[in-house]
Amino acid sequence: MLCQVPELPISLARQQEAPEKPDEFGFKLDDVQSLMALNTTNFIYYPNPEFEPLSSSGVLELKPGSPIILKGRNFLPPTNSGNGKLNYTVMIGDKPCMLTVSETQLLCESPNLTGRHKVLARVGGIEFSPGVVHITSDSPLSSTAIIGIAAAGALLIFFIVVVLIAYKRKSRESDLTLKRLQMQMDNLESRVALECKEAFAELQTDIHELTSDLDGAGIPFLDYRTYTMRVLFPGIEEHPVLRDLEVPGYRQEQVEKGLKLFGQLINNKIFLLCFIRTLEAQRGFSMRDRGNVASLIMTVLQSKLEYATDVLKHLLSDLIDRNLESKNHPKLLLR
Repeated sequence: MLCQVPELPISLARQQEAPEKPDEFGFKLDDVQSLMALNTTNFIYYPNPEFEPLSSSGVLELKPGSPIILKGRNFLPPTNSGNGKLNYTVMIGDKPCMLTVSETQLLCESPNLTGRHKVLARVGGIEFSPGVVHITSDSPLSSTAIIGIAAAGALLIFFIVVVLIAYKRKSRESDLTLKRLQMQMDNLESRVALECKEAFAELQTDIHELTSDLDGAGIPFLDYRTYTMRVLFPGIEEHPVLRDLEVPGYRQEQVEKGLKLFGQLINNKIFLLCFIRTLEAQRGFSMRDRGNVASLIMTVLQSKLEYATDVLKHLLSDLIDRNLESKNHPKLLLR
């Protein structure tokens, strides 16, 4: 049986806060007279809970998920055993919330709601409404700010699309220009190759005519020294490599020793390859400088042409690899 305890008019009239123990109580059970009045009772009346307003205006502003604290007094009966408790129900709108009860506070875990909702507390058959909670979204931006940000984002996206379209069109024009230049270079190379073939054929004809004019003297060839100097150092008649070392006497021994040691390093393939690659990596190392260094190295290696050929094969292999990695036009390698 679930019975609702009646009020005590005397307690309500006096507004007593001390516990009140009735002299007798009983149950109305149809015609059962023996239970109408029971004098031996353990029933004790305690003062009703009293709730304070949520705020001075009656409206409490909250963020979603924030706890709701209901303040007041007489929330727990002051029993000797310390186990006294009341069954509270707190509704936020039409949704209940989880409660933690203390003597002067009810801690309510607010449900997932937004907007204005009435707070209603029920206990012992009576209801209390301490006010209204206004749960606002935790978004820091107003609708106007959101619309402005959305418009700015759309404008930025439009600008990016326009830039990409312009870049793509410019890239396409650059590609077409590059292809046009490449075709012109190919045509020019083809014409140069054809002219070289024709010139070589004419040269052969001229050589045959020249040899026929020579009375048994044969074709005049340059000696090896003169031919090599013209190939390695064109346009220089008296190169310093043909003359003796011109260094003051007190330094000549040191310079000769240094040149001898450097010559030994030149004969080391690992050093020579590293030396050449380091020079080529310098931005200020021009094509003329490369030709001069190559000519000087070949002059040193005249007596070791097999070793020089092996070094050239390594350098040529590196050049081919670089052209393949950079995906340059194959004819650039031949140039």
